[in-house]
Amino acid sequence: MSVPLRNGNDTYVAESTPSKNYSNSTQIVVKAGAGSQFYSYLYFVRPFPLGATILSATLKLYQISPETATHTVTAKVLTQPWYQSQTTWNQKPTSTTTGQVSVTKAFATPIGEEWAFDVTAVMQSVSDGLIWRGWQIITNLDDFLYLGSTQHATYKPVLEIEWSDVPDAPTTLSPSGNRAVSVAKPVLRFDFTDVSGDTSLTGVQVQINATDVWTAPSFDSGTVLTSVPELDLNTTAYAGLPVAASTYWRVRVQDGAGLWSDWSAGAQFQRQSKGTLTITNPPVSGLISEPTPPITWTFTGTTQAAWQIFITPTAQSSTILYNTGKVSGTAVSHTLPAGILVDDSSYTLTLRVWDTISRESTPGDTAWVEASRDFTYDYDATVNPVTSLVATDLAPAPGVTLTWDRATAPDSFLVRRDGVIIAADLLPGDLLVSGTTYTYTDRGADPHKAITWSVDAVVNGKTSADSPTVTMTLDTVGIWLQYPDQDIAVMLRGADPGTWAMGEAASNYAPVSGTRVLRVTQGLRGFEGSITGTIRTDDTGTVEEYEQDLYTIKARPGWAYLLTLSNITIPAVIGNMVIAPTDNRGYKTVSFDFWQSHDLPFSAIL
Repeated sequence: MSVPLRNGNDTYVAESTPSKNYSNSTQIVVKAGAGSQFYSYLYFVRPFPLGATILSATLKLYQISPETATHTVTAKVLTQPWYQSQTTWNQKPTSTTTGQVSVTKAFATPIGEEWAFDVTAVMQSVSDGLIWRGWQIITNLDDFLYLGSTQHATYKPVLEIEWSDVPDAPTTLSPSGNRAVSVAKPVLRFDFTDVSGDTSLTGVQVQINATDVWTAPSFDSGTVLTSVPELDLNTTAYAGLPVAASTYWRVRVQDGAGLWSDWSAGAQFQRQSKGTLTITNPPVSGLISEPTPPITWTFTGTTQAAWQIFITPTAQSSTILYNTGKVSGTAVSHTLPAGILVDDSSYTLTLRVWDTISRESTPGDTAWVEASRDFTYDYDATVNPVTSLVATDLAPAPGVTLTWDRATAPDSFLVRRDGVIIAADLLPGDLLVSGTTYTYTDRGADPHKAITWSVDAVVNGKTSADSPTVTMTLDTVGIWLQYPDQDIAVMLRGADPGTWAMGEAASNYAPVSGTRVLRVTQGLRGFEGSITGTIRTDDTGTVEEYEQDLYTIKARPGWAYLLTLSNITIPAVIGNMVIAPTDNRGYKTVSFDFWQSHDLPFSAIL
């Protein structure tokens, strides 16, 4: 780090006026000669931390009058404290010849002439712990030399220092904690912190030993030039760690000034082989016809502790359609829910399994075992479809009832809305009306839009093709809050639709001297807001019954319910619900806040 200092303290003293202080002058003066000597004193606050390496230090003084004589000016290190406003010839600090620096200038030097003193050695001593009190400036010549003081408008003294401190010893090492890796030569990673000076990383040195004693390490990388705080042991002469063995390692780092940190503490890791993961379904052929297929696998060699499944479109691996999250347990199968797969589409299954060994991920060596498989979902035309599919609007309430026939009962039915599975594994006995007629009610469809439904039969894991479809636009009236599991549907009446928005977690920043505002968005949410309306007695229920239905919803905070607003029906979390009486006993006012919980109308790219 390079720092020019101009704000110092200075004064001069005169032998001829031994009690006078000259601290308010714009000049400092030096002169030799018995009985008429002038000394000057100058101090700058130490700008660097103790222990820093001083790369260069130059004290620069400037003449404020021309000079025709040859002067030798010397800067001597002070050994006593002094105070600018109290220093006189009779009360001047002592100095030492140790570390003094002299500069000689020939005659005929003009105004503004620079006197540069190399004080690197002195400043290094200060960094190493020398008590710093400043300089005494003297000359060898019985002739006045006038120099600018720190109060001069143009020719102030300057102390220019370039310094660098030692980097901090690394403290965050990976792998560590005797956690396991599975490779013989892992990538070692560590932190690099250098707060001042040349803070670039230029080199590392790693040592490896069987014990945490470093008098004679079994491996030493020597200096490895790098700007990245890691070392791939494959690029070194390290022999590699055998399976089931453990070892220690430590590291030190070098900054751009060539300064080395202290060694880190030793970190331990071990090597343990991973298990073998094999996907058994989807099959190797990659073709499935089940709308909700089971994902199955085997894991051998070590004991499974947790697993995770991702489903992505094969052609767009960055889009995650389904993620189980990390699930603890030894289960080796998981059935995909409805609504993930679309006919004639290709997908990639990614399966991760963790074992019971404490492992640490390093570049190229994850803490889990991963396997993947591409597959295609396709109907199977050998399964007979349903017949006579009819849709009945539930207006004014939201929803539609689908009715169909099938001569023989399949293993299950599945329902699609605009081609997307919304319900699967529906048992025929639960939907049977009579004979060969079945019915299903969909309360989650958007009103006032043309929607197409279809019903498929599933037999032996195969889905019927060429199923009939029915298209309808639902004529829903008003705002509705529904809880289909308990057959709750409450209509909110009134002209005020409430206040809606699509929430964002974002902040605006106005950069200094910028011409536009920078908006940083951390999250995008769906619809949210507040709803106000009334409930009243009508043909389908009393105000008291609707009130009890709303209390049933309120009693389950955090659950997602169906909320129909204008031409959308969304899953929403409900909060701050208030049901208040009015002057009319047949009415009550209702208000609540809502937040869309999933099925957002967009895919955020952040």
